[in-house]
Amino acid sequence: MAKHIAWDASFKVGHPMIDSQHKRLFEIADELYELIMAPEEKREADTTLVLQDCAKYVNFHFAFEEKLMRDSKYEDVEGHLNQHKAFTTYVASLMSDSSRGSKVDLEKLYEFLSDWLVKHICSEDKKLATYISSTPQ
Repeated sequence: MAKHIAWDASFKVGHPMIDSQHKRLFEIADELYELIMAPEEKREADTTLVLQDCAKYVNFHFAFEEKLMRDSKYEDVEGHLNQHKAFTTYVASLMSDSSRGSKVDLEKLYEFLSDWLVKHICSEDKKLATYISSTPQ
């Protein structure tokens, strides 16, 4: 079983809106973790809902960040966008599998989501927030 991660101050990037949105992504990861711990019948019923919520919120969050990058003329916009695209492609493939009746490996999904959040926030998003805060608006 993947180790449970929780939002804490070490994940703050210093941009209030980004931090708020990241906190919500951790809440979605928590919902997924709780689903892993739930009885099998609950997992089956709620997997699609959690995947849809994740995809919907991630799209909202990525659009927000991407607008900030374009508006501030962020220097590593392409690299950052490629990471967003890889994430959304992975989640979309899981949603597609789920809609076709394939069982989603929730532990693998949680491990991917939590690992991605930690690495992406602590590296890419902190660089973005630092850049935005140092760029005159």
